[in-house]
Amino acid sequence: MSTNTKKNLVWAIRIIVAGVFILSAVGKLSIDSLLDKPLFALQNFERNFLVNGIGMGYDMAKILSRLLIGLEFSLAVLILLPFSLKKVVFPALIGLLGVFSIHLLIQAIGGESSNCGCFGELIPMTPLQALIKNLVTIGLLIFPLTILKDGLVEKKKFSMIVYLNLTLWLLMFVFFPFSASNTTVTKEQDLNQFGVDSVAHVESGYSGYFEDIDEGEKLLCFFSPTCEHCQETGKILSELCSEDPEGFPEIRILFMDEAGDGSSTDIKAYFEVIGAEYPYKVLSIEEYIPVFWEDHNFPGVKYLNHGKEIAYFSGTDDQKFDYEEIFDIDKLVEEIRKNK
Repeated sequence: MSTNTKKNLVWAIRIIVAGVFILSAVGKLSIDSLLDKPLFALQNFERNFLVNGIGMGYDMAKILSRLLIGLEFSLAVLILLPFSLKKVVFPALIGLLGVFSIHLLIQAIGGESSNCGCFGELIPMTPLQALIKNLVTIGLLIFPLTILKDGLVEKKKFSMIVYLNLTLWLLMFVFFPFSASNTTVTKEQDLNQFGVDSVAHVESGYSGYFEDIDEGEKLLCFFSPTCEHCQETGKILSELCSEDPEGFPEIRILFMDEAGDGSSTDIKAYFEVIGAEYPYKVLSIEEYIPVFWEDHNFPGVKYLNHGKEIAYFSGTDDQKFDYEEIFDIDKLVEEIRKNK
């Protein structure tokens, strides 16, 4: 095999692997399409795959997610540059994939079949599928270090690797900042940290959002305005409310600000879809997480009777999340009737 042929093969491998790492990084920042609400997607990745997936604390997950994505971008760029490829870049790529592969192997042996999060929600993969992908990628990376080593041309400038990596890590924290607060709302806590009026020692813990939430029967809904499951749940609740306007609990909604600008357009469209409007508040993603999204999944519906929590539903039966009480309208109606 000629040297030129080896160089071409090495370049093909470098481009393929760089593409895999870029896709992996972008996938963690995308839910429905490339570059679609990246901060929301990043929070989704942290909650589903780091916090709920491997049991990591949320504060650590916020840091690790940014470092991990920054590292993936960095390695994708570095493998295309000629700096310290044989002793640093290629071994680092193989090592990172090796660590992930061990974790994936443990999950696969344990029978886990849900999305491992390697490409976020962009390309769902089971642990076994991701493990195979990693092993194939490792195999490709070994060729330039062995039988194709004559085609791997490099320059020994380790400082360039450090500068690029630190720069991309820093940019991740600049473009995707997060607040230091991650406190869960309780009955006794001040709600000022979430940008609402302070109400101490309230029974439900939500009167800072809605003054009348602890009066009579209320359904407190946790929705994302563009979430199809939330729209469907809103339709069901609106139909029941219209059928029995006097006997059905009043509805209040806490919306998550996906768009980062108040989501007024999305919320207007949401009410048009469900055919009704209800009192609501909008919280930023950072504010929403400790209130609901850290431990639950959309849609969320909490039934309160004079401030007392009677029932709390989260998620739907077609979502692959292990919540104790997924939303079930029959169970909700049963609870409402029992507490009349």
